[in-house]
Amino acid sequence: MKIKHIFVIILTLCVVLAGCTNEKGQNKEQNEKQSTKGDKQELQVSAAASLTEVSKALGNEFKKDHPNVEIKFNYGGSGALRQQIEAGAPADVMMSANTKDIDLLKKKNKAHDTYNYAKNQLVLIGDKNKSYTSVKDLNQNDKLALGQIKTVPAGKYAKQYLDDQHLYGDVKDKIIFAKDVKQVLNYVEKGNAQEGFVYKTDLYQQKKKANKVKVIEEIKLSKPITYKAGATSDKKLAKEWINFLKSNKAKQILKEYQFSV
Repeated sequence: MKIKHIFVIILTLCVVLAGCTNEKGQNKEQNEKQSTKGDKQELQVSAAASLTEVSKALGNEFKKDHPNVEIKFNYGGSGALRQQIEAGAPADVMMSANTKDIDLLKKKNKAHDTYNYAKNQLVLIGDKNKSYTSVKDLNQNDKLALGQIKTVPAGKYAKQYLDDQHLYGDVKDKIIFAKDVKQVLNYVEKGNAQEGFVYKTDLYQQKKKANKVKVIEEIKLSKPITYKAGATSDKKLAKEWINFLKSNKAKQILKEYQFSV
C-alpha cells in the first residue's frame, strides 16, 4: 500500500510540474508575441522639401520592419530645418539637401551617425510654351524664381551658378525668392515666374514627369549636389533610420524617384 501511495504522489507531482512547465512555456510565448508587437513609438524626421515624395516611400518601407513606429515628417529648406533643431525643436533625424547643414549640427554636437545618402541635379525650368534657352532670354517684366539663398540649398546652388556665369547682376532685379524648391516649381507652373531653379527630382510626381513646365538647361556645378543625413537624438530608432538609408532597398527607392546614389 505504501509503495502504491508513494507512486500516486509521484505521479501527481509529475502532472503538476508538467502543467506548470506548459503554463510557463505558454506565458513565455505570449510575452514574446507582446514584445514583438511592442509599444507604439514615434520617429520625427526633418527633411528637405525636395524629399517630400521619396521620404514617404522610404517611411513605408522602414515600417515593414518597424510596424509599431509612427513616422512624422517635417519639411522645409535645409537651413531652416537646421536652425529649428539648433533652437531645440524636436527631431530624431535630419535629411538635408546638402552636406553643410548636417556638418554644422555635428560641430555643435547636435548630430551624429551622419551619412551621404543621395545626389541630385540642379535644372533651370520654364514655361513649356516659350522658347527660352537660358536666363538671358528673360524679358523686362519676367521673373526668375530662386529658393532663399541662406536657407534653401537649391537657391545657394543657383546663386553660385549665376555668379560663375557672371549673370547675377543681369537678373538680380527679376528674382523672386521662395521658401523652398516646391514653391519655386509652383511659381513657374502658375506663371508667377517665367523661369526657376529646382532639382531634377522635383519634376517627378508619383514617379511621373510633370508636363506643366520644361527643362531649359541642366546646370553644371563645380561640385555634385550631395544630400546628407544625421541622427539628431539618442533614440535607437534614429540610428536605425540612418542604417536603413544605407540598405539596398532604400537606395533602390531613391533611384526610383530619380536620385543618384
